Amino acid sequence: MIGILSALSLAVPQVAAVPAAVPAACAVADPVADPGADPGADPGADPGAGAADQGLTTAMLAELERLSLDRQRPSADAPWSQIQRLVAGLLGGASCDLSDSAWAGSGGGLADVPRVLTELAIGATPTQRLDLVQACQQLLSAGLLPEVRSQLLRAEILILEPLIASAAAGGDRGPVMRRAAALYDEVSLKVTDPRTGEAPLFLRRSGLRLERLRVGAPIPRFVARDPAGNELRSAQLEGEVLVIRFWDRTSPASLAAHRADETWVREFWDAPFDLIGVTRSGDREAYLRLLEAAQFSGVQLFDGPISEALSDALEGHDWGTPGAFGASASPDAGRCLSNRWGTPPPGSLFVVDARGRIRGRDLSTDATRSLVRQLIDEEQVRRRESLHGGARSR
Repeated sequence: MIGILSALSLAVPQVAAVPAAVPAACAVADPVADPGADPGADPGADPGAGAADQGLTTAMLAELERLSLDRQRPSADAPWSQIQRLVAGLLGGASCDLSDSAWAGSGGGLADVPRVLTELAIGATPTQRLDLVQACQQLLSAGLLPEVRSQLLRAEILILEPLIASAAAGGDRGPVMRRAAALYDEVSLKVTDPRTGEAPLFLRRSGLRLERLRVGAPIPRFVARDPAGNELRSAQLEGEVLVIRFWDRTSPASLAAHRADETWVREFWDAPFDLIGVTRSGDREAYLRLLEAAQFSGVQLFDGPISEALSDALEGHDWGTPGAFGASASPDAGRCLSNRWGTPPPGSLFVVDARGRIRGRDLSTDATRSLVRQLIDEEQVRRRESLHGGARSR
């Protein structure tokens, strides 16, 4: 995986500096500047301008993707101000080029903007998340294709959701959290049919995650296989502080984030701590090849057909309507590990205490480190007290 990520980084064009101003394609040329210009001609009809603008927009998007990877490194040196300048320039070009061809499709085009903004949110602070939501809103104010609008609204929900979860748990009613709650409600109303109350799948999943994965709630029970084929049950992890990262091969930033998670393994190697990586896959052999190349630290759990079969051991537990958490409505869909967690988007991170309760999610690196240390200290104190109590009873 190091080779894959290195190749991705090398393939990205390097943009030295991008002004925050809107790209030149959005400006209307001044015909007075060219005495020979045709007064009836379109002043912005420079045949090379469109291609130049498109190239600049593509370069800015590629640079943002590179920065989303760089930000996941433990020693990240990508200041947020640099990302803000690039996003501003990207928004200018994207807002000007509203043609179907610019936004349709995927693979380096403007259709990738919602995904890139979502990936930039991995490990972001609350204020940075609001910056990214504002970028989504600026694009939504333009006349975009319906499918692009839907992707931007989904991105807003995914970026805001961790803030809503944190505010609900800690009672944080500061201005940032109040703004996040207002924006989340605004998007929810916008995408929900007022007559039927029907909401899109991404909003239903978000609601379920906020309900089932709220801070303070016990983690959903699961049973899965590690790469060696050993069975692992959630009950076996009690007594350990956990960092659980959901990643996906289609999300380079989530792979980079999980690669950086090995910092926790090195830092807390002698503490009651475990790092868990989870990804959904229908092909176990391809999954094992990917893990062999990536050499991730921590425990990796295969979330696929084997996990679904093993979950039969969790008898008597109602996981809800088939497909409620996942994309599939088949009877077996609700049994995979990621579906029980509400299908968290790639890059999602959960911090779990030694009693199996969720204590934090999608935190910045510094906030994750601080919380993990606190929870380890709590567990070590509990163990010492339990040991002393046992000695006194004898």
